[in-house]
Amino acid sequence: MYYIIAILVLVLAIAFYFKSKRTSGVQTANANNSIIFIVGDKNAGKTSLLYCLSNQNSSIQTTNSIEPNQTELAKPNNQSVIVVDVPGNNYQKEQFLNKIQEAKKIILVTDSSETSQIGATAAILYNILISIPFQKSKIPILIVLNKQDKEKAYKAPDFEMFLSREIEKIKKSRKAVQEQRENTNDRIRFQENQFDINEYPTIKIVEQSVKDCNIQEVQKFIFN
Repeated sequence: MYYIIAILVLVLAIAFYFKSKRTSGVQTANANNSIIFIVGDKNAGKTSLLYCLSNQNSSIQTTNSIEPNQTELAKPNNQSVIVVDVPGNNYQKEQFLNKIQEAKKIILVTDSSETSQIGATAAILYNILISIPFQKSKIPILIVLNKQDKEKAYKAPDFEMFLSREIEKIKKSRKAVQEQRENTNDRIRFQENQFDINEYPTIKIVEQSVKDCNIQEVQKFIFN
């Protein structure tokens, strides 16, 4: 009887040892990896950008993603970075905001040829800016004006102007709604001056075209 109990104790001890070792290895791997989130509205070109980053053909026909896609990229210093493509549906946008503390950097992609995407991009940016993780660590954000190959695509100066207008609309609407439901993290709505993206030194706007994998500025943002 004692012999059987001793064997069971030994087996459990060995199993616990290997489980602890495996868990420790996962934690170490995660500690060495940093996450870069690609966010944006539907049809902005997020998944195509992910294909370009992973050296796949950006002309592959993509559909609106339901679940996040991700790839792991090797950096020149032998470290790796995980890039996560967040789908543009409302549920996944909310999930991203709940995980924003895991972000090393954020790439905000918009279809610069569609005026309707400016408002959606402004809403995503606004929610990032009022989040506690951003306010604490000023996470670097790259706003990518995708589809610059199209004739009617907005250039950075014009897009910045319209983006500021959309942020102002959000400020006014949230100020009216939140007077009775206070959100102490939302400092933007109390700003008297018009929103100016230049007051955020960690935000940069670039013009790119994922169609031809013309993403040099994105790669520079990720690997620097």
